[in-house]
Amino acid sequence: MIIGRQFQRYRKRFFSRLQARSRYLLYKAIYKNPGDPRKELLISIDEIKLSIDDRRLSRQNPEYKRIYRTVNTVIDGEFWEHVKPLSHESLKLTGFRERFVNGMEWEETSLFTDYNMQLMRKVKVQGCYSLDELVDLYKRQHDTLYHRLVVEGVKSARGNVNITPIYVYINKDGEFVFTSGGNHRLNMAKVIGLKAIPVRVRGRHVEWQRIRDELYNVGSAEFFNRYPHFERHPDLVD
Repeated sequence: MIIGRQFQRYRKRFFSRLQARSRYLLYKAIYKNPGDPRKELLISIDEIKLSIDDRRLSRQNPEYKRIYRTVNTVIDGEFWEHVKPLSHESLKLTGFRERFVNGMEWEETSLFTDYNMQLMRKVKVQGCYSLDELVDLYKRQHDTLYHRLVVEGVKSARGNVNITPIYVYINKDGEFVFTSGGNHRLNMAKVIGLKAIPVRVRGRHVEWQRIRDELYNVGSAEFFNRYPHFERHPDLVD
């Protein structure tokens, strides 16, 4: 069973990379400076101020489903209208603080109070049919993950098929937009006090891609003279 799951991960990662590489070659013919799908950015957690529920959107719109299932795309249109401010104190963040800082049992946390209410309306939550199943899941997986992050930080997914990359979008102003995945690691990193996390880019606004092309066209000296506030932007630094 374990070998089968690992094979599926390798297979999924292989086809994702193949698809991203093909798109990169296509973009090379369209743009001067397309993003490298293999590149990871180390970004400040404090700079993640926006989010989009791309998983939910993918269920509602075939075009959004294509965006959600691909990486390193250039995106225009109504997709960006769904971006919202990232909550400074989400239920998940509050629940993690209650668990890992205050030492509460999972079932006593605000997060599990919400899960209990969800289970009254739904058949299952996060694949679990009862609160006891959820408690067992969080003890087995998330307690372990938290203590690993305390020691190792958020690790790069480069070369490790067992680590799912954390993805972001970049809007027209160069701001990072968090996606539906990686919420546990991001919120745990906040509780621990980590300063930065490695991410990959799922998509860039077409206007931001034009900014990248301008950097290529005029050179770094002239570009950063025009846009000094972008000088340390992770997506503009090799």
